[in-house]
Amino acid sequence: MPGFTGLKKTFHQWGGATTAFFTYTHLSHDLCISLHMALLPLIREDLGLSYLQAGFILSAYQITAGLFQIPGGWLGDRLNRHIVVAIGLGGVGLGALAIGLSSSYLSLLLALVFLGIMAGAYHPAATSLLSSYFEESKRGKVIGLHLVGGSGGFTLGPILGALIAAAMGWHSAFIILSIPALAVMPFVLLKMKRQQISDAKLESKVHVGDTTLAESAPGRSLVQVLRPVAFIMLLAILTQFIAGSAMAFIPLYLVDKHSLSPAFAAMMLGIIRGGGVLGSLLGGWLSDKWGRRNAIFLVLIATGPTLYLLTRLPFNLSLVIIFIIFGIFMQMRQSTVQPFLMDSTPSRYRGIIFGLYFGLSMEGSSMLQPVAGYFMDSFGIISVFQVVALASVGLSLVALLLLKKPHLRR
Repeated sequence: MPGFTGLKKTFHQWGGATTAFFTYTHLSHDLCISLHMALLPLIREDLGLSYLQAGFILSAYQITAGLFQIPGGWLGDRLNRHIVVAIGLGGVGLGALAIGLSSSYLSLLLALVFLGIMAGAYHPAATSLLSSYFEESKRGKVIGLHLVGGSGGFTLGPILGALIAAAMGWHSAFIILSIPALAVMPFVLLKMKRQQISDAKLESKVHVGDTTLAESAPGRSLVQVLRPVAFIMLLAILTQFIAGSAMAFIPLYLVDKHSLSPAFAAMMLGIIRGGGVLGSLLGGWLSDKWGRRNAIFLVLIATGPTLYLLTRLPFNLSLVIIFIIFGIFMQMRQSTVQPFLMDSTPSRYRGIIFGLYFGLSMEGSSMLQPVAGYFMDSFGIISVFQVVALASVGLSLVALLLLKKPHLRR
């Protein structure tokens, strides 16, 4: 059947069964880590928290997860990456379970810290492992499809979490949605046992003639590897600092500005993440077709104006569309920057480079969240969102000006 043959060919071009499996592991991982942000209005109401305390709930996870991306990447470069991926999956499942069983603000913070430590293992190891299976021309699509799993987790998490919380309470949402990550962990370990070829042998088998690896001299230090990618990394990290800190408070923003119910506000965060599913695929495809840097700068330039519109429109269909577009650009940033970093980095440094990128992105936005919470208590959440949106527009203008530099567009 010609249609089936074409579908099979397309499936193979996007990474086939290997990528599909890791897409599911990413979905199960991000189901767990998406819940505390989406259910924050319900947690705040149940525990009687201020904006500052709510900011610490966000930061307890994100500061820890940001810090542990770097050692997680380092371990992934030195151990079998399947083991590190399995540790990350099992750990976040246990962390979500612990949050569901917490009975006080302090125990909730401790459970979120544990969740952050375990989350540091997954992303650097999984992205590096997946990149080692495929040649450079496919990495954008492969990483994009892997990111669809994360976007799917962040989409389904708020929606399913809100539905479960409305029926059974927010504790039950964490307990029930920890199951997929815990359940898939043994399958990752079984895959590891079946695959006796090491990452290095596998890579040499797949990447014969890969210019990225061929140009990576054995004696290059981490600083030398970082130098050519540092500027674009910095722009992407700054975008996450600003836009990521705003996204964390969107459910509270919708409750306080637009008078939505906490459960409905959580679902709206799922709408933003749903846009990320399309953004993951579009960014990966575009970076393969149009070039990594061109696709990255498109995202950096468009993010600020989109966030500004999000703060100006009334709650109607147009705002929902802007939510979707904002989700698209936020996830396109990941599916363009990640293949750029994987292409530009030797295999032995991919975990630590990705850990630095992802960790610093999370660390910056998480440190801003308590600060934002403090100013929200003082000046109101609406005013703070407007300032954040204007700062994001300013960063987009900087990216637009830098786009004219030829060495950054190559």
